Amino acid sequence: MIRTPLAAVLALASLVFSIAPAAARPLNLRKVQRIVTLGDSITQGGARPGGYVWQIDQYLQAVYPNHKIEIVNAGISGHKSTDMLARFQRDVLDKKPDVVTISVGINDVWHGFTPEHPAGYGPRRIPLPDYRRNVEAMLQAAEKAGVQVVLFTTTIFEDQPNSIRNLRVASYNDALRELAHQYGARVADQNAAFMSAWEGNRASGAKLTSDQVHLALPGDTLMARTALMALGVSARDLDRVQPQVMKRMPAR
Repeated sequence: MIRTPLAAVLALASLVFSIAPAAARPLNLRKVQRIVTLGDSITQGGARPGGYVWQIDQYLQAVYPNHKIEIVNAGISGHKSTDMLARFQRDVLDKKPDVVTISVGINDVWHGFTPEHPAGYGPRRIPLPDYRRNVEAMLQAAEKAGVQVVLFTTTIFEDQPNSIRNLRVASYNDALRELAHQYGARVADQNAAFMSAWEGNRASGAKLTSDQVHLALPGDTLMARTALMALGVSARDLDRVQPQVMKRMPAR
């Protein structure tokens, strides 16, 4: 049986539509053979049963039972936009994917926060102009290789929308949306989805994160569903196969 917080998140997720700019190329998953998921620890950990990458795979298998789509997890804990750009050729393009999802930004901001730098401007952060250049370089490389891109805005910090970390990351998410529009990439607006879900869950006290950054099961479910809708899977199809996927969901 689905626990109440997870059920609430699933209901809210049906109302959150991922953004696909008008200029984005149509994406036909029936012609997609391989998807690479590029990211940090949220993506790396997303491969575990119940994680968002695992759920994407489970939903795709259920929606397209006669068409195998391989998911290659390229998440590495602690990585920021600089790290992802440095390994983009090796870990993404060399895998010959049809689609890459890029989840980047949370560490670019988070690592700037230390006891000595409570405002988040520590030396380990990636300043916004550098972040934008790094993401743009990945978009350009993908475009040249003919790989379609789905950009993820960041998930939520601390289950507190008005925290300083969430306020600081807002401009990074704005930069992602602008770059997506410029390059015709698709956007899975995780930040909008998580903010909406938090608002809906506020009375129940349900948590989307397990430690203020990494995801609890409802957060993984919301992230997966938002990603799948950005990939072109309809909410109707997700709802149709949801009981099948939920049967495989581990308790957490």
